[in-house]
Amino acid sequence: MKANQWQAMAVAAGLMVASTASAQETGGGSGSFGNAGQIVVSSDAYANLGYTTEGAGGGYFHLAPSADYFLKENLSVGGNVQLRVNFGDDDSQAAFGIGARVGYNIALGEKISVWPKAGVTLFVGDNIIGMQDGTGSLSTVILDGYAPFLYHITSHFFVGAGPRLAIGLGDDVDVTFGVSTTIGGYF
Repeated sequence: MKANQWQAMAVAAGLMVASTASAQETGGGSGSFGNAGQIVVSSDAYANLGYTTEGAGGGYFHLAPSADYFLKENLSVGGNVQLRVNFGDDDSQAAFGIGARVGYNIALGEKISVWPKAGVTLFVGDNIIGMQDGTGSLSTVILDGYAPFLYHITSHFFVGAGPRLAIGLGDDVDVTFGVSTTIGGYF
């Protein structure tokens, strides 16, 4: 009876080693960032605090939980839900948005890559978007480009930061340039 248990364990161990070696050889879905079929869950965040030249104080905080899918090697599509809170001397306002984006990952080294993304966001509500970031109060559609440089801390977790350019469309066209941060993981 004991001999059969040891044989079964040896066969199971052999199968596990063989399947692990095969998965590593073919990519196995857990390879480097940007492999086809990977799902990325992340959150972008940026903020501003200060006073305008008109003497009004205020700022905003913006959080965008996101999900992206790599259609093929390094090419991703995704979407996000956005929460933005504006605060100032006179009042506080909140805005909600939904966005879609496309990106392309470029590996710069074993642990560093840049993942430029272009997207469009539709915000819900009137007169709640404008503040110090340049997007006008009547804007409801934001086009943006974001190129975070990612540091892959472990095989499935990253942090990053990079430049963001946003163009608010509405009665007036407003342009904002800043730096955003991101944190996320993939499977």
